[in-house]
Amino acid sequence: MLNKISIKTKLLLYGISIQTIVFIIFSYTLYKSLEISTIDKIQSTLNIIIFDIRDDIVEHSSDLINVPLNEEDEYKYKPLYIRIMEIKQNSLLTIKSTNYAKDINIDFLKIKNMKRNKTYFISKDDYLISQMKINLNNKEILIEVATSSYTLEETLENLLYLLGLITPIILILSTLGANFILLKSFKPIEKILGELKTIQAQDLSKTIEGRGSNDEIDQLTDEINSLIKRLNISFEKISQFSSDVSHELKTPLTIIRGEIEIGLRKDRSDEEYKEILNSCLDEILIIKQTIDDLLFLAKSEQNSKPLQKDEIYLDEITYEAMKELESFAKLKNITCKCEIIDASHIDGYEKPLKIALKNVIKNAISFSNQNSQVLIKNYIKDDKYIISIKDEGIGIPKDEQEKIFEKFYRTDKSRNKDLGGTGLGMSICKKIIQMHDAKIIINSKENIGTTVFLVFKIK
Repeated sequence: MLNKISIKTKLLLYGISIQTIVFIIFSYTLYKSLEISTIDKIQSTLNIIIFDIRDDIVEHSSDLINVPLNEEDEYKYKPLYIRIMEIKQNSLLTIKSTNYAKDINIDFLKIKNMKRNKTYFISKDDYLISQMKINLNNKEILIEVATSSYTLEETLENLLYLLGLITPIILILSTLGANFILLKSFKPIEKILGELKTIQAQDLSKTIEGRGSNDEIDQLTDEINSLIKRLNISFEKISQFSSDVSHELKTPLTIIRGEIEIGLRKDRSDEEYKEILNSCLDEILIIKQTIDDLLFLAKSEQNSKPLQKDEIYLDEITYEAMKELESFAKLKNITCKCEIIDASHIDGYEKPLKIALKNVIKNAISFSNQNSQVLIKNYIKDDKYIISIKDEGIGIPKDEQEKIFEKFYRTDKSRNKDLGGTGLGMSICKKIIQMHDAKIIINSKENIGTTVFLVFKIK
């Protein structure tokens, strides 16, 4: 039931419930405190009176009948019932009393066991009674002073009446106050909700205006604005990514379709069909490479890493990557040279790291001028292990050097189908290098060449 009502209503109900419980506990505590306090006050008064009567009895020990019992007037305390009795063997003999209530019955056995000159208090029916036993002229005398409990009951009844009258008023006022506070407190939240409803997925540039009070509401506003900003960046990347994927896959598919349509227009020789099939195969391989690269990036962005790191010797893996690309370099008339100045090893993922190295070396070969050299060096500098790949090629404009790590991004000079590639190689390379807690740095000058530095922490 509570799940279907608003938070404001829940808080209001919780507040009313807590206030009611607290007020009940307070009322009960006040009631018991007043009851104990009133009884204590009555007993103190009766104790003073009974000691005064005892002194009068001692003073008139020879004639107890003439003992003055005017304490009601003397202490201005009404009603007051006084009785003096002699304790016989099996009974009590009343010596003198002042209109002592006949319905007050006493326990003879308890009286026999009472200590002398000590005041005892009992509550009997509608009376509060104080008793004292004394020894007078070898006789045991019992003094009793009683009063009606009406005063106590009246006081407690007045308190209950007052609490019964005040409780609803207090609860109503506190409920109204709590409701007012909740409305004021939730007003900025309702404003935020209203502004959030106006924000659409197509336009995440809008933000929520803060109040400048630096309280929890402002902190919430800042976090929401930060979330909207991150979502906006993510949506822009997704939109760009979708557009690039569509473009990258559409181009080779269009080429394949065109080649097939040309081949079907008329009968052709075996050599012509082979040429068409080879062209289609090249485009299919580009599509496959694009899909493989996209899958690798998707896994890396989801932190899908190998479970177990291996010990990798960076000099060995560099040399292996270069050797695997030597045949590719020969096709481009490029010479690859590897200089292992220092050797070192790290804990990492061998296959992905080799993919990263091959991507960088392949780029260096692809964008080098013909009959030039790609120089690969492994060395230690400033407590870092560095793999540098230097080419003598077209270079990268300074304003585009950071962009080459974006998916599907290729510089204008490299947008040539003869150079191949999917525009994903450097994006994949950066992901892999980051997996190894390393850095990738680009140093390039147009028409002179590019040097890529892979910087690793020495184990």
